[in-house]
Amino acid sequence: MWRVIEKEINVENFKGKSYGISGATIEINDISTRKEEVEEFAEKLNRLGASEVHALELVEDFIER
Repeated sequence: MWRVIEKEINVENFKGKSYGISGATIEINDISTRKEEVEEFAEKLNRLGASEVHALELVEDFIER
């Protein structure tokens, strides 16, 4: 099951939270600073039964949209 994770970030022009996803054996940080978008993405992955094998490709597609 996919879930949303958050991380505090402090870089040159931004201080706040960044959101990512995690599964049973994988964690991908810093996908977006928009929590709602990442929540929707995680829900979609769960609905579709997305495999961790394809996680990086799915995140790339999500970011490119």
